[in-house]
Amino acid sequence: MRHSIERKILVPFLIIVLVPIFIIGAVSMWSSYQSEKQLKQATVQEHLTSLGRYAAKLDERVKSGSMDEDEAKSLIKIMINETKGLYVEEADGTLSSEGEVVQASTLDWYNGDSNTSFFTESTVLTEQIEQWNWTLYQPMSFSFYSGSLPNIQKYTLLISIFTGVIAVQFTIILSYHLSKPIKNLAAFCKQIALGERTKNIEMNENRKDEIGVLSSSLKEMVETLDERNVQIDKIKKLNETILNSVHVGMVLVIEGANSVYNEAAQTMMKEDPLLKERLGKLTIHETKRRSEEIWDHKRKEEKVFYAVSYKVLGMSEKQRSIITFEDITHRRKLEQRVERMSRLASLGEMASGIAHEIRNPLAGIKTTTELLTRRLELTKEQLTLTENMLLDIDRVNKIITNILQFSRPMETNPSVLKVDETFHSLVLLMKTIADEKNVVLHHFKNDTEIFVDRDHLRQILLNLILNGMNAMPDGGELILSSYKRDRDVTIMIADTGVGMEDIVMEKIFDPFYTTRAEGTGLGLSIVHQLVVQNNGEIDVKSIRGKGTEFSITFPTGREEK
Repeated sequence: MRHSIERKILVPFLIIVLVPIFIIGAVSMWSSYQSEKQLKQATVQEHLTSLGRYAAKLDERVKSGSMDEDEAKSLIKIMINETKGLYVEEADGTLSSEGEVVQASTLDWYNGDSNTSFFTESTVLTEQIEQWNWTLYQPMSFSFYSGSLPNIQKYTLLISIFTGVIAVQFTIILSYHLSKPIKNLAAFCKQIALGERTKNIEMNENRKDEIGVLSSSLKEMVETLDERNVQIDKIKKLNETILNSVHVGMVLVIEGANSVYNEAAQTMMKEDPLLKERLGKLTIHETKRRSEEIWDHKRKEEKVFYAVSYKVLGMSEKQRSIITFEDITHRRKLEQRVERMSRLASLGEMASGIAHEIRNPLAGIKTTTELLTRRLELTKEQLTLTENMLLDIDRVNKIITNILQFSRPMETNPSVLKVDETFHSLVLLMKTIADEKNVVLHHFKNDTEIFVDRDHLRQILLNLILNGMNAMPDGGELILSSYKRDRDVTIMIADTGVGMEDIVMEKIFDPFYTTRAEGTGLGLSIVHQLVVQNNGEIDVKSIRGKGTEFSITFPTGREEK
């Protein structure tokens, strides 16, 4: 860790320990340096002074006549030349050192240039020999790193270094022991933050200081949190189980984040891509404007319905809305079926009354017409008109018979039948008509059995087969099949004809509704009634230009539905 607690403890301690040691060592070195400098200066100054006194004595001897002046100067020069680094400037300006003449321009100290720096220092000591107008120069240079100074202070340096090493070791050990429990607490908290179980971490609960109190308190807090997390997990799993067990799809729309779906929603969206697309386009602002609505669209060539409701949740940093939707296609079909049956029953009662009122006078008209035909001598043209009249009366009577058959409950005598046998007999019956209409009949065997009235089943299938052939004026294919699902069997009759629009499919079971000029509009109404009376269900799918498919579901045993 770049900024660990151990480093934060170690660095200040090292500064506190090492800085005084460094200062003591530096002061000691500086004092020694100053002492050595003063001693050297005093020694050199004393030597220069002694040379001046010696010159004065020689001058007295010259004045007393006991010595020649040149001899005196020669003696003093010998002493000067024997002193290393000592310069003498004579009265004529000649500068010499150690017996050799030196050019003054080459000497920095003579020209006033000093090489003094922080660790080095330069100075020049002078002495005047006034008897001969000579000047003695002794340049001196002092360095903090001079050879004698480290030798003098070597024990002080060794003690300082040894003390520093001991101090560093002690500081490292101290910082480690101070930081270790804090680092353990930090690692413990980090594992908690990551949701991991704390393992192999020494918490120091037995300590009596503040760290021990903090460790024990933190451990108790974590244990309490673990217990609450277990409770929260149980509640969460229970809520998830409840949400995923309902058949209603739920979507949580969160502003600026991905939406959340329960299992029912995911299943329905997987089966219906268009539903997924519509849900994906919903935003928070759209859910605020609506509360409930019904969606409908085509799914796999079948119209489906969804009841959708919106609810804006409480205010928070991010706005949220929950959308619930339910597939009500089956409910809609049941509602339509009940409505259709109610409508058919009402129309049946009305049609029955009208049929009785028409049938009685119609029988009188037919009888009178036949009587007149036998008693009167009619021309050929009149006889043709009379025959056409009788044909129309028979046609009206047939319609009335169908109406009465539709309006009156039909008795059923159900039994277990093999669907393939009924299909086979109808294919043989309709083959000639199918060939005339250029229709190919396909019968796919599946060995299914249903519990239904034999005559009713034949009438239902015959009616649907004829409708399928009429829907293919240019020929095509008519497919007859069946399959078993659970305890029911579904019979499929599909054609490749012209198909129907949705608005037509909603009316095909209504009495007297027909799309053919020669039709009565009662065929599919009677089919619907027969299916219902045999505890069955009928459904239709159609695509304009591709064909129509009727599916009829009957029970396989003696069950009351």
